[in-house]
This record gives sequence, structure tokens and C-alpha cells, in this order.
Amino acid sequence: MSILSIVKSLLNLKIKLDVKKLPSQGLFYKDDFEISIKRADMEDIIEYEHNYVKDSLGLVITKLKKVVEKNTIFSDGYSFLDVKSVDVIYIFFEIVKFTKGKSVQFNISDIIGVENMIEFDSNNFNYFNMEKLMKYYNNKEKCFTIDGYKYTLPSIGLENYLTSFLIENSDNVKYDKYHYDFIYFLGDKSYISFDEIENLIQIFNFDMEQNELNKIGKIIKLFIPLQKYSLKRNGKVIDINSKIDLERIWK
Repeated sequence: MSILSIVKSLLNLKIKLDVKKLPSQGLFYKDDFEISIKRADMEDIIEYEHNYVKDSLGLVITKLKKVVEKNTIFSDGYSFLDVKSVDVIYIFFEIVKFTKGKSVQFNISDIIGVENMIEFDSNNFNYFNMEKLMKYYNNKEKCFTIDGYKYTLPSIGLENYLTSFLIENSDNVKYDKYHYDFIYFLGDKSYISFDEIENLIQIFNFDMEQNELNKIGKIIKLFIPLQKYSLKRNGKVIDINSKIDLERIWK
């Protein structure tokens, strides 16, 4: 085999991710859902870094999603749209790590202000302890059934369609007053039409009794920690939100 062939084969390598090590802990994916990643190419990195606006969270997330979408491979019947939105940044870091061939690390300061590094990986990730909630877990439907409601994390597909809907209606201030909690109760859907969104807005904002809305609010509150990113070291939780330099992540 020529050196060129060897290099080419190495560049085409992919690795399978353990969905149980994602922030969602694999609890909301069907048993046959599999995801693998490949190395991002220079074109991906250049596009990511081009016109990077640090203060525009929406633009940063869009760039990040593009990298993940292009460099992920799924088992039959699934696509990027089926990924739970909470897992996307974690997958992005895995792609960065695989591409660079080295770990993703953050500077942290201890009590006396001395800086040291901590690696972003499954060993250091602060996973939400689901033990007390597992009594509600429905393994067949991959959701948590509480007070008659089936809670699940929204997919990228649902998030994208809801975002498109809100952009489409951005000139109508009434949509700023609604809440969109229904996105947590749509099962494994990765697509939703604008008409469906309108119907769900009506149901969850006007048709439901207040006591039912209170139930929904309490259920969502139970799972808020599941959607937060932090690391842990020696039993101490480390907030990394202000320590992630996404602009220079490829350096």
C-alpha cells in the first residue's frame, strides 16, 4: 500500500460514540440508534472560523451544528435531525478532539487562584443523576411518564422547525408572549409542521387548565439539570460556560 493510500485511509476513519456517554445518557434514543463521527476537514474549519461573531450565540450555534451535521454518520433510518439538541455541543467537542488528535481542555482556577487544566471528556463530565427519576422511565417509548405526560428531550429537527416558525413570525409580537413547553412532550418526532405548531400553541397556552400547566412546569423543572454543561473534579462541580473559547477551539 502506498503512503498516499495509507494517509487517505486514515483520513477516512470514523469512530462510534457511546450514546450513554452523551449528556442525554442515551435515555431518549431508540435501541438501534447509533452515531459515529469522522474528522472535520480544513474546509469545515475555515467555514466555521469565517466571520465568527463571538457575541452572536445564534450564529455560533449554527456554525457548530453545520460541523456536527457534516461529520456524523448514523445507523439506518436516522439522521442529524434525530439527535437530541442537548447532545450537539458534546458531539462537536468529540469531533474537534478526533480532528486535532488531542483532548479539548479548559483553564480553571482553584480556591487560591492557581490555574490548571481540565479535560472535557466523559470521565470529567458532570452527568445529571437520574436515579430518583428512573421509576418514571418508559424504556419502550424512551421517555419519562409523569402525571400522565410523556417527557422527552427535543431533537435538533424539532428545534430547527420551531426556530424557523418563530423567524417566520418574528414581525408578530404576539408570539413573544407564548411559551413553547410542548416541545418536551412530542416523543421522538424530528419534524413538525407550522400548522402543528400553531395548534400546540393554542392547546398549551389557552386550552389547558392551569393545574395541568402547573404539572407540565414541574415536570420540565425536574429535568433542567439534564440540559446544563459542567465538569467535575474531586467532587467539585466546575462551571465551564464562561471558559469555553469556541472561537479558537480548532487552534
